Amino acid sequence: MKQRFLMAVCLAAMFVTNARAEFVGKLEFSPLGCKSTGECKLVFDFGYIDPRGVGWQAKAGLPTDGASIPSWAQPIIGGAWEEQFLRAAVIHDHYCIRTVRTRSSTHRMFYDALIESGVNRFKALAMYYAVTVGSHMWINLMEGNSCSGLKNCVQNINVPQTIPGSSIRKNETNELQAYRPARFSDPAVSRDISEAQIIIEGGAINSPEDVERLAKNRNPNDFFLTHGDSVSYQGPTSTFPDR
Repeated sequence: MKQRFLMAVCLAAMFVTNARAEFVGKLEFSPLGCKSTGECKLVFDFGYIDPRGVGWQAKAGLPTDGASIPSWAQPIIGGAWEEQFLRAAVIHDHYCIRTVRTRSSTHRMFYDALIESGVNRFKALAMYYAVTVGSHMWINLMEGNSCSGLKNCVQNINVPQTIPGSSIRKNETNELQAYRPARFSDPAVSRDISEAQIIIEGGAINSPEDVERLAKNRNPNDFFLTHGDSVSYQGPTSTFPDR
């Protein structure tokens, strides 16, 4: 079963140069009634082929609590098990935990999957803004480089103030990363998302790229938003000393 699923994902990815994105597999949860407790697992492998032909897969057995929609936003966006965006949310949450793809591509996949699911474009853009500023954040740390002459470089990553609110860890593929958990419950973040939603649904924002610029402009001091998907660093564990 799993081999057939992987073959379907690979074959679909081979022929999507001019094709639209698509979901692959059946989204089903267990045990029976688990949505009421928020403690579900995927019954089958479930995947998504994005518009660029990249395959994303959530494996059977994956624990999930549905979409990570904060309680304050559910009256506007919908609940954690809203059928229209549940498929996109399950795959997005899976990759936010694994952090094996870049942060920007993972969040952009979420937007594309929302559109594929039939979510209204402005609602999808508002949800894209929400994950861009409030969801899990990670940035790859490129070891062994001197910060001398480099703009996108940090020193001594073991000092908490260097990358505020983050911890240093390795992902499933052994890449060193700075990681910050989701902050949807932070009052400042929820206020920012609510204000941005009004701007987006007012028609001033028309594309994912517009959303990304808006997020950076409204959060100029957010290290993750201003430093991209990777930074060089020198410190105690790199080739170059910290000082």
